[in-house]
Amino acid sequence: MATITIKEIANLAGVSTATVSRVLNESGGYSEETKQRVLEILRQNNYQTNVVAKSLRTKQSKTVGVIVPDITNEYYARIALAIENFFVPNGYSIFIYNTSEDSAKERLLIRDVVARGVDGLISISGTMNVLNEAKKHGLPIVCINRRETLSEEVRVIESDNFRGGFMATEELLRQGCRNIVLIRNRRDNFPMNERHRGYCEALKTYGFEIDKNLVRPIIFDVHYATECIEQLIRADVTFDGIFACADLMAIGALKALRDHQKRVPQDVKVVGFDNINFSEHSYPPLTTIEQDKETLGTKASQTLLSLMEDKELSGETTTVLPVTLIKRETTL
Repeated sequence: MATITIKEIANLAGVSTATVSRVLNESGGYSEETKQRVLEILRQNNYQTNVVAKSLRTKQSKTVGVIVPDITNEYYARIALAIENFFVPNGYSIFIYNTSEDSAKERLLIRDVVARGVDGLISISGTMNVLNEAKKHGLPIVCINRRETLSEEVRVIESDNFRGGFMATEELLRQGCRNIVLIRNRRDNFPMNERHRGYCEALKTYGFEIDKNLVRPIIFDVHYATECIEQLIRADVTFDGIFACADLMAIGALKALRDHQKRVPQDVKVVGFDNINFSEHSYPPLTTIEQDKETLGTKASQTLLSLMEDKELSGETTTVLPVTLIKRETTL
C-alpha cells in the first residue's frame, strides 16, 4: 500500500501542508483541535515520518548511544534497560554498544557512534579512549560509575562504591571474620578501586592489618573466581571471610567452597556486590551490596536529555547514589 503524503494529509484535515509539518515537528502555531485532527488522520493511515530526512532538517537524529562492557552481565543489562525505558517514551531510539572490555573494539565503536550521528552518549564504566574521542566530536556525554581523570564538563552518576566496600567488609568483621579475602577485577577502574579502598578502610577502622596475600585481582569471570578460591584452599591459606567486588565473583567463590566441603557461613562467610537477581537464588542466598541500577540508568538519562536540550545544569558534576547492605544466609 502506498504511503500517504503530507499533501494528502493536509487535504483530509482541511489545513495547509505547513500546518501538518508543524504538527509533525511539534513546533507550535496550531490549535489543539487542529493538532488532534491531524494526529488522528496520521494514526488512521499508519503514517511514519522519514527519520533520516527529519534529522537533516532538525540536526537531531533522536538516537542515543549506550556503551556497556558486557551486556550479558545482568548489572549492565538492567542499567541499559532503565535507559531504554526512559528514552523510548521520549521519542528516542537506543543503540547499545557492547565492548566486551576489548580496547581495540572500544576504539572502533566511536566511528560508528559518529557515523550514526547520535545526539548523546551514556558510557557505563567506559574507558578514556571512548570518552576522549566522543568529546572531540562535541557529543554530550554522561558516565555511570566512571570518574577518574574525567574533565569537569563530563557529568557522572555513580554508586557510593567506597561506602559499599566498607559496609561489605564491616559486615564480615561484625560476624566474626578476621582473615578476609578480597576478590576484585584486575582491571584498573574506578568502581573496583573504590570498593578495594573501602575494604582497606574498614580493616583499619576495626584495628586489623591489611594482608596483601588475601587481596586477589583476577580476570572478571565466575570461573576465575572459583579457581582463585581453589588455589587459596590448596595452598592452605587461612581465611574465614570473602568480599567479592561483584556478585558473579561471589557466586564463583561459593562454588569453590562447596566443592571443597567448606561450610557457608559456618566456616567461611561471603559478601558480594551489585545484588543481581541470581544472588537471591544462589546456595546459600548471597549477602550483597545493592546498587540501585534503575536509578543509575534513569538519572543518567535525565541528565543526558538536559545536556542534549542545552539546558543549564546546576550543582555538582558528580551525583553519588547510596548503596544498601542486603543481609542473607552467607553471613548469618
